[in-house]
Amino acid sequence: MSNVKYSFTLNGEEWSKTQLERLEYERNLHILHSMKEHGIDIKDGEKSLTNDDIDYLSTEKAWDVSIDNRVKYTGQKIIDFYQDSLKRSDEMWQKLGFDQNKPMKVSQTMMKVSGISLQEYMGMMKTLQTDEKVGLSAHPEHFACSVTWDDGQVVGIEPFGMYGTPSLVEVKMVKDEDLSDQIKADKKADYPMAMAGETFLASDGKTPVNVAFHQFKPTEDGFEAITAVYWPEHTPKEIVDGHCLHLAMEFYGGLKLTGKLN
Repeated sequence: MSNVKYSFTLNGEEWSKTQLERLEYERNLHILHSMKEHGIDIKDGEKSLTNDDIDYLSTEKAWDVSIDNRVKYTGQKIIDFYQDSLKRSDEMWQKLGFDQNKPMKVSQTMMKVSGISLQEYMGMMKTLQTDEKVGLSAHPEHFACSVTWDDGQVVGIEPFGMYGTPSLVEVKMVKDEDLSDQIKADKKADYPMAMAGETFLASDGKTPVNVAFHQFKPTEDGFEAITAVYWPEHTPKEIVDGHCLHLAMEFYGGLKLTGKLN
């Protein structure tokens, strides 16, 4: 029996393991249908799946098929299949015009964990970004692209907030003291560790999309985290609310990959 306990709170509402895993299942089916619609032959072993076949996958099988197919189409392969969809998301972010010094919306998810140390968890989270298949196992809608740790930059593809089409972005790690005053105002004095990243469209390398700012605090038997993403003022509510769930699923995925959950 695992002695690990955890909770995820989104806008004051706690989401349970059952709810998160059901959402994972639904998003695995969604992304398989999306890949098929974009011209990718979805396979279970040697068998090509129809849309009906996809809808009959069990929860466990949906994860297996989703990961196996996403790992076949990473980097330039997935970009080629999704080029029109990526162009559409580019246009949306260009119109929204993110600026840290203007009014922003924020997606925020609180995480509390006992039975796993912060050091253990951060080691797993780094593996998510350096091991392609592990990274794909953390969230159904992650498409791996590349990670370049030398210059502190991550390149990836995902539909932010489980809304619209995927975005191809570069995330540049920054010191939290270099963030705008609005974001720094949310910094908690009792959370000694923070990670921040500025996100830009990969197509031009300069159009800002959002800022991620995650804070962590070790506790006697585990850790707490405040994970947040800041968006343009007029970002659709569906993205803002949906990305709270995306963060919960992603950080829950990290917990599962520690191998310490039941």
